[in-house]
Amino acid sequence: MNSGKSQSTNNMTVLWIIGAFLALIIGGVIIAQATPLLFPPQGSAESLQVDDLFKFMLAIGGAIFLLVQGAIVYSVIRFRAKPGDLSDGANIHGNATLELVWTAIPAVIVLVLTVYSYQVWVSTREIKPNEQTVYGRGARFVWSFSYDVPASSVPSDVEVDKLPPNIQDAITNDSSFPITSRELHTFVGQPIKMVLDTSDTLHAFWIPAMRMKQDLISGRTTEIRFTPIQAGEFPVVCAELCGGGHGDMRASIIVHADETEYLSWFSDQVNLVVYPPDDPVLRGEQVLASGQYPCSGCHTLTALSWAGITGPNLNGIGDRAATVRSAATGETPEEYIHRSLYHPAEYLVPGFGALMPQFQPDAGQPNFMPVDDNKAIVAYLCTQTATGESACDLSNLDAIIAAGD
Repeated sequence: MNSGKSQSTNNMTVLWIIGAFLALIIGGVIIAQATPLLFPPQGSAESLQVDDLFKFMLAIGGAIFLLVQGAIVYSVIRFRAKPGDLSDGANIHGNATLELVWTAIPAVIVLVLTVYSYQVWVSTREIKPNEQTVYGRGARFVWSFSYDVPASSVPSDVEVDKLPPNIQDAITNDSSFPITSRELHTFVGQPIKMVLDTSDTLHAFWIPAMRMKQDLISGRTTEIRFTPIQAGEFPVVCAELCGGGHGDMRASIIVHADETEYLSWFSDQVNLVVYPPDDPVLRGEQVLASGQYPCSGCHTLTALSWAGITGPNLNGIGDRAATVRSAATGETPEEYIHRSLYHPAEYLVPGFGALMPQFQPDAGQPNFMPVDDNKAIVAYLCTQTATGESACDLSNLDAIIAAGD
């Protein structure tokens, strides 16, 4: 009789264990399926693989979480001390079989996750046919993106002698030249290879919708690959603390619906470069708005919708250069702005540190800024006055540059 009752009890225990095991699996699956609903949209083919891996990890982690929390709740209820019971607990020395099991199971789980994660990592870094290379640069506190333009695609009616020297050289040598944008543009189905570098400190290039993140390391170039599958605009952020403006280091990736729409944008950008305006002020505005230089990350300039706070406010810079700064340095306003671009540490504004990169007039040097770009930027900044009129004598700037100052 007792044997039958004991057998029944054992059967019930087994059923409870099986039920608990199934509940853990179902709970883990529910957690795995529900949590990604809070994620950004899946914008790339790689995001599907990454999310599947994450769901697999969530299912395992969720089941373990429910197991541990369930065991705690069960133990609190089942083994709590009865009122008035002041005796010591049972002297338990351990269970070798149990310890072997709970050591072996995590080891197997880690091995499976390692193999699965490695497969996803290899797949997302695989070279894809017909991939487009885009160069991304991080700088305090702005992103910029460059695209190579074959010289053969330059229209025949372009006046080559009016183009910047690097484009003239590209046309002469039948090579390519870059165009720069503050936004990353591509189109659905186009594989992208991002070649990333930094002009200053560490940054991390992160596109949440694409499930892609890659560190930018000083002195090195790093790469990521992805293929957009959804049209739209998605945020690009810096995921590495890089200074006081880190939180504002944001950009966008614009995924066009098709190649025709993308090429329309691309052609407009090329035309801006190969048909530069004759007016140096307009040319300077174009250069600064392109994101070719990281000025927008630190400075405020309402005319260009800049809102940086870690560098001096450039609203009214023409007036200040002609009055306060000119009086302090003994330089003309055009000389002051021109030299402050190439020697920023010598022109620190009170209250601001030496964060600005030192631009170089010589090709091949870090932070290269051609003299023509410098002149155009100076011409534009000189018009940032209360009246909108230039505070500078640009003919004097030509003399300063010719003298090598």
